[in-house]
Amino acid sequence: MATQRRNPLTGEWIIVSPHRISRPWGGEKSSSTGQGFTKVSTYLSPGATRSNGAINPEYTSTFVFPNDFSALIPITQSQPDQDIDISPIDSNATKTPTTSGADSGTTPNKDLFQSLPAGGECHVMCFSPHSDLSLPLMREEDIQLVIREWMRLSDQLKYNLYVQIFENKGAMVGCSNSHPHCQIWSSRFMPYLISLEDNNQREYFAKHNSPLLVDYLEEELKCKPRVVEESAYWVALVPYWAKWPFELLVLPKRHVTQLRQLSDEEVVDLSGTMKRYLTRYDNLFQCSFPYSMGWHEAPNNSAVSSPWQLHAHYYPPLLRSASVKKHIAGYEMLAQCQRDLSAEDAARRLKECDSLVHFTQKNAE
Repeated sequence: MATQRRNPLTGEWIIVSPHRISRPWGGEKSSSTGQGFTKVSTYLSPGATRSNGAINPEYTSTFVFPNDFSALIPITQSQPDQDIDISPIDSNATKTPTTSGADSGTTPNKDLFQSLPAGGECHVMCFSPHSDLSLPLMREEDIQLVIREWMRLSDQLKYNLYVQIFENKGAMVGCSNSHPHCQIWSSRFMPYLISLEDNNQREYFAKHNSPLLVDYLEEELKCKPRVVEESAYWVALVPYWAKWPFELLVLPKRHVTQLRQLSDEEVVDLSGTMKRYLTRYDNLFQCSFPYSMGWHEAPNNSAVSSPWQLHAHYYPPLLRSASVKKHIAGYEMLAQCQRDLSAEDAARRLKECDSLVHFTQKNAE
């Protein structure tokens, strides 16, 4: 039976059609199973020369540098302050954009041609100097260094309205460099999807006087059909409204709104939790599991008592095997998203995977 499930963070509805998973597949298959990262030198390696001529230091841990091809441009003194939106978010408020896009001498329709400055900064962060070590293959103490660097950057860049930390792992999701790394884009404006989450969490808090994701996790922990990994301080689960086949939502058990607020105990616990659920990912299809992931934290104009709850999204494209991915196409691009695998079945399959021994290390034992 096909059903629809609502994502309370964005308001999006997802069609769930589990019966379609058994349909024959004659579509695209990846030519590479992505067995893992290799020991190759890239422009992110220690001592390497990047495209702009800069030479990386011989770093031995994490390494952060400004993106050589930044998508966001820092606001300069020549740009007026009113172009920078750092006021509290109001879903009913309207911005006053400039007009753009009309080449004729006539004045364009202001409702059709709009633009605003895309001010901000972009950084790249290498997880370690080793090109063949993705996060599930790293030691927990080294993963802790990655988390603490995320926390430091969240704090250092808080003068911008929003800090988005994200990782694209694997060529299948568009990663342009095989060295394990993530990116940090800090913007002077509120990104669109963050605005949706902000508005929906605020509306829920106004109605229930409690954070949406805090209540959601409490409900999930009552019966746990979608919980993949649970530790003392963290939970990783396939959300009820998941769009991607093996999507994960990672949540702290206490109410915390930003990465920089995590305690030492939560950092240590998160490193082990991450290693386990990422090991399950790789063991599912015995490949270096591709995904796009990102942390969502409260915007920097929100108070500590914000209705926000810190969380991470993992969006992996693989559906049936290491070589068959889910495509967003046809009906999904033009009407509404649909998934063939129920969230409950996806969680069951991930829980059946070994979380302690990575598939590449089994033969070595």
